[in-house]
Amino acid sequence: MYQHATFTFLGLDIEAFHRFDRDLSAQMVLRSELLCMLDIALKDADLYADAKILDRGDGALVILPCGPLQVLTEVVPRLTASLNAYNEDKPSRLVLRLRLAVHQGAAAYDERGGYIGRDVTFVFRMIESETMRRQLATTTRPIVLAVSERVNDEVKAARADDGQLIPQLDSLSFETKETRATAWTAQLGRCVPA
Repeated sequence: MYQHATFTFLGLDIEAFHRFDRDLSAQMVLRSELLCMLDIALKDADLYADAKILDRGDGALVILPCGPLQVLTEVVPRLTASLNAYNEDKPSRLVLRLRLAVHQGAAAYDERGGYIGRDVTFVFRMIESETMRRQLATTTRPIVLAVSERVNDEVKAARADDGQLIPQLDSLSFETKETRATAWTAQLGRCVPA
């Protein structure tokens, strides 16, 4: 039996996970490091207990009952700091670079831990878009973050109050499969080899 609720979705995807120089041992390191950083960021933000983390192998989808501003101001900065520390002096094949997407919307879920709905799909459309891939490929920053228009509306309202911790976002049109939309993006973290 399905239940329905509104969630904030955080999608994470490792850039070039299956690159030719990343054998199974390199992939295991990258996946383990990402999941460890994610766990720490969620715990430090006091969100771990309520988070549902769906492992995707080369990334994850985190489903949270909080608002998106909490993710942007508490989880993303912690994840960025951990990534900066991890990437220091790593060989190219172990440098971790991520595409992140934040969206808020409805989903149906069942007792098996499955989540479905257009808003879940939308997160993956953002994170897997060629536009996002290209943006990360053309920067030396380790993170390209995208937020949906709905989240950007909350960001604009919060920035009017005190938006110090919220990254400055620029618009980005994308198209993936049957989805055509605008996301709002930022590049985060200390520069690393692309």
